[in-house]
Amino acid sequence: MELVQKKNSYMFRFRDGTPSPPIGITAVGWEDNFAGYSFDGLTRTDGGGPYLFQYTLSGRGEIRIGDRTFPLGPGKAFMIPFYGDYRYFLPGDSDHYECIFISLEGDEVAKCWSALEGALGPVFYLPDYSVPIRTLKYIHHEASMKQITDAYKASAMGYQFVMELYRFRKGYDLQKKWPDVVAEAAKLLQEQYGEIDGLDGVAARLGVTKSHLIKLFHRTVGKTPIEFLTKVRMEKAVELLRRPDLSVEAIALAVGYADVSYFVKVFRKCFGLPPGRFRKNHSTDHVVLFD
Repeated sequence: MELVQKKNSYMFRFRDGTPSPPIGITAVGWEDNFAGYSFDGLTRTDGGGPYLFQYTLSGRGEIRIGDRTFPLGPGKAFMIPFYGDYRYFLPGDSDHYECIFISLEGDEVAKCWSALEGALGPVFYLPDYSVPIRTLKYIHHEASMKQITDAYKASAMGYQFVMELYRFRKGYDLQKKWPDVVAEAAKLLQEQYGEIDGLDGVAARLGVTKSHLIKLFHRTVGKTPIEFLTKVRMEKAVELLRRPDLSVEAIALAVGYADVSYFVKVFRKCFGLPPGRFRKNHSTDHVVLFD
């Protein structure tokens, strides 16, 4: 197989005399990699860093950090010093590895890396609709539209991304204290939002009654499982609305609504606009649905 690499990456070098910010972006990219893809932290010569965050969108890669090797399937992320004892690559039994990445610099980035590694380990999972990943996709979109024009905007966007990573870590710490049934239920709702048809099946898979699940989930999380699921679905719907090739009907089905009219009703309740008008008015906005 030939070496093929589809790249859509942007590097930033600002020379306007701006003082060094606590957080800065040096590169952001979205790549689909095929045979021959490999980067070794001890020998790489491309510029970047001093920290790299990378997230798997599809396919499968692997990363060796020290003497440990981790699979990089969809949803897996890592954050590492740009230069060091690691190698990430396309394994021989994988046909491609699609990822989005951001290279960051600044004192606050080093603190974030230390905090993430301490809480989550060197490789961790984030849903593709999670706020850190949506923020990263937004940064990439702004770069592709040539909207990151100076160090101040790059720093502000880098700061937002790092703060969302901190927020994610805080939520992860809280979830570690959740009862196992609640944590498993939340995981199912986050990962299978497009397939879940009511709570009976979720409760049965967890071996509890639906009423017990609802009460325990609400007491622990502060919202019912359906409210939690709706938030997940709406966040994913907002992301899909950025794709002009998808109809509102297709998006409704993708996020778990067989009845498009009901999807529109729920969406309007959350955002004050139907999906079609939201797409027209906010197609380039970065939207976060807060609790």
